[in-house]
Amino acid sequence: MHKVPEALAGARVIDPDQVCDAVAVLADATKVAEVATVLDVLGEVNRLSLLLALQHAGDLCVSDLAVAVGMSDSAVSHALRLLRAHGMVTAHREGRLVRYRLTDGLARRVLEIVSAVAVAPGALHAHGADDGDAS
Repeated sequence: MHKVPEALAGARVIDPDQVCDAVAVLADATKVAEVATVLDVLGEVNRLSLLLALQHAGDLCVSDLAVAVGMSDSAVSHALRLLRAHGMVTAHREGRLVRYRLTDGLARRVLEIVSAVAVAPGALHAHGADDGDAS
């Protein structure tokens, strides 16, 4: 049985099997919306830069992130509030410092793909090893 939505039951369908497949993969509208939100958040260059910095350099405080990505402390704080609200970063206190880290989840998985294209290869000090193909 094909899953053409009731509202479109009378619509002209060329390939009902493909329409059925398309409807089936979009069945979990909540998950599709969650993915769209992650992509929307990642779609802004400053937020993407912050997340890439955290992914590759490790946990960083606001002032270090600001220097790394060329933003003001207040702009970084604002972006981090949004990223925390979407569950992409967490904060943890180390004495007087608050450090941010990337959470596991879809954003991290997407950043791995983005990193293959956008991140310059080379040795990183914090990791003490090569974080990419230096060739």
